[in-house]
Amino acid sequence: MNILFADTAHPFLEQALTEAGHTCFYDPQLDRNKALETLHQYDGMVIRSRFKCDQEMLHAGKNLRFIARVGAGMENIDLPFAQSLGIACLNAPEGNRTAVAEQAMCMLLALFNHLIRADREVRQGIWIREGNRGHELSGKTVAIIGYGHTGSALPNCFLASMSHCSSSIRIKVVMATIC
Repeated sequence: MNILFADTAHPFLEQALTEAGHTCFYDPQLDRNKALETLHQYDGMVIRSRFKCDQEMLHAGKNLRFIARVGAGMENIDLPFAQSLGIACLNAPEGNRTAVAEQAMCMLLALFNHLIRADREVRQGIWIREGNRGHELSGKTVAIIGYGHTGSALPNCFLASMSHCSSSIRIKVVMATIC
């Protein structure tokens, strides 16, 4: 199989595909126009998020059998259209789960402690101590709505942070579908 790397990826992926007998073409600086001209030469494409795999792009890749997204999001691929053409679309949803979970925990702490507002005010020379007094998470219940890759990593962030303090935080997983 001829596989186009149209964006950066860990070298291990290209190495593993080459060892499996595939021919890899690494062109992370590929622009959209060049991709439209040459995509018909490839059976597979490895992407990140530099350009959209819309109907025009998918039509140009008339021999594509798969698109592999190095990352979690698939928003830059027209999934229904790709599936209608028989193109398998793959991603790596667990790849950034810890980083996103840590960011979510930090946002929660910033919200509880009014950090964004307090930062803005202090930069303007304003200090409102009582108005910006925060709340500790100790004794609170953190509800995690959605327990996929990121949601399941979030409790580990809290457990890691709790190992450095004596407080207790209850973690509750709430399974819900939001329409």
